[in-house]
Amino acid sequence: MSVHGEYNRSLESLLSDVRKLDSNSTDAWVSALEESRSSQAPDLSTAASRCLAVLERIDTDRSLSNTSGVGPDLDPLREPFLHLRAHCRAILGISELDEGPS
Repeated sequence: MSVHGEYNRSLESLLSDVRKLDSNSTDAWVSALEESRSSQAPDLSTAASRCLAVLERIDTDRSLSNTSGVGPDLDPLREPFLHLRAHCRAILGISELDEGPS
């Protein structure tokens, strides 16, 4: 699968799970993630950068990148979130070391 294809697949997977949430933030997250589609940006790097900004907002609310505690491990967004975030970082050339500890 192409990089574009995998990005789009990962984004749509997370979008599908976010739409199932009963949260005050759901509509805003869905809208922002939809704007992060590669078809909405001039290039894939711009789309990935936009997406990372949305993922940061989601993470602030749900602590999905936090490795300690039971809550984040059981969150239905955790796996698609981590997968999409890793893909965005790879597109942008950001390593885990560049970000520091979560």
